[in-house]
Amino acid sequence: MKFERETRVRDLYARDIREVRPGERVIGKECRYGESGMRVDLRTVDTSDLIREWEFKIYARYESLGQIQVYVYQALCANPGRQVRGVIAAFDFQPELRQTVRSLSLNIELVTIPHWMAQAGGVPLSAPPVNVVKIPKGI
Repeated sequence: MKFERETRVRDLYARDIREVRPGERVIGKECRYGESGMRVDLRTVDTSDLIREWEFKIYARYESLGQIQVYVYQALCANPGRQVRGVIAAFDFQPELRQTVRSLSLNIELVTIPHWMAQAGGVPLSAPPVNVVKIPKGI
């Protein structure tokens, strides 16, 4: 269900790319990397010929960082001599993810998806998910 929501949001974002990202156009969705079978959610190119590899999340956590770095590397290998940048798009981001990208100058864009797009995926926009730890009784 979560991936279906992300896919519907991604599809709406791709459809409206000229509105939300003027000067950028969609190259493809679910683009595969050679024989690895990995695929990026969305690939775009802008007027300066910069390729962007997009990963869409409802709420982006630190795991997204490794995922997008692998995608960028794969895209660089497939497009020698071209500039490639990773993008993590989400409605909200884990604070540590934002801090890491900024502090380490990772050349990754963190794009906040417009809240009105949440309706496309039936995404309830409330507080970010919280991990609850179960404490066994008798301790």
